[in-house]
Amino acid sequence: MKKTPFLIALLISIAVFEILGIIGSMGVYANEEHDIVKAPVLSKVFTGINNGIYPWEVFDSNERSRQLEASSLKKQKEEELLKRSQGSGDDEDTSSGATPSPTATPQNTPKPQSTPAPTIEPTPESKYPKGKIEPLRESTYDEYINHISADIYGDIGVLRAAEYEFSKVELEYFDDALFIGDSRMVGLRDYTELNEHADFRCETSLTISKVFSSDFRGKGGVEKALKSKDYGKIYIMVGVNELGTGTTEDFIGEYEEVINRLHELEPEAKIFILSIMNIDRERSDSDKVFNNTNILGRNNAIATLADNEVFFYININEAVCDEDGYLRDDLRGDHLHLMGASNSIVEEYLMEHGVL
Repeated sequence: MKKTPFLIALLISIAVFEILGIIGSMGVYANEEHDIVKAPVLSKVFTGINNGIYPWEVFDSNERSRQLEASSLKKQKEEELLKRSQGSGDDEDTSSGATPSPTATPQNTPKPQSTPAPTIEPTPESKYPKGKIEPLRESTYDEYINHISADIYGDIGVLRAAEYEFSKVELEYFDDALFIGDSRMVGLRDYTELNEHADFRCETSLTISKVFSSDFRGKGGVEKALKSKDYGKIYIMVGVNELGTGTTEDFIGEYEEVINRLHELEPEAKIFILSIMNIDRERSDSDKVFNNTNILGRNNAIATLADNEVFFYININEAVCDEDGYLRDDLRGDHLHLMGASNSIVEEYLMEHGVL
């Protein structure tokens, strides 16, 4: 042992991380997919650290309870979808995630339950449905178990949102803005001048369900920020970390609750729903969960929440993607994120989409 202290220390460290990975598999890492043939259990610990879940959280009983509750809800959802698919008597195969024609009228299709957004009708010139847009169908059981984010709305929400004529603004426009988001928003904070004007509440791996529960590494939560200052604009960009979790209905239901709560806390603010940024071709074409087809389904869903009065949808993929919808190779830092300097393109795009 005296001759090989480094090797002994390494073996002890491996054993400790392996134990943490095994314990965490029943708690904070419960929802993480893992192939034991390709990687040891300890890899969960390092993946967790990358996602902002630190080893000591393995022993957090509250977090373990939340994970168990999530697993229970997932099992319940599977049972509900399975019963519905078995009892529907519908022979049409919708497992591919293809969207039915907008002219189709679903028969006997129960509507997903969620907190309704404030119904503020668009301008009379709009050629799209006023008020709340209903889905064309529901997600299927096959889509759920295969982690397919069904495109149950089509592009009607995106088209209606695009009717609004945005205005070009200067950086001072963001002096009363609050930005909320995940690691993509972190890039916008760290590599643009927006940080000199707006406030940010963003962190790696943020999901829609954690918008109001996170304290953003001790900086203070969203609700605290809204109570401490009057904001005229709130920008939110989350969604990539939730891919493969739940259904499109689950996602838009939580999203709707969050933006309604933001509107309740800051009724005079305009709320900007930023699209989930697409990923590059290599990752999208090789991953069954993290791909642009799933992102499209969820973007089309959240776009329906825009009413062009209080809630606005901004499709940032128009600025950073190629003609095929993939994150441009010359802009990306990795498969999912922009290079630091490339964030200025998003900054400029937001400056072209102001509401005066």
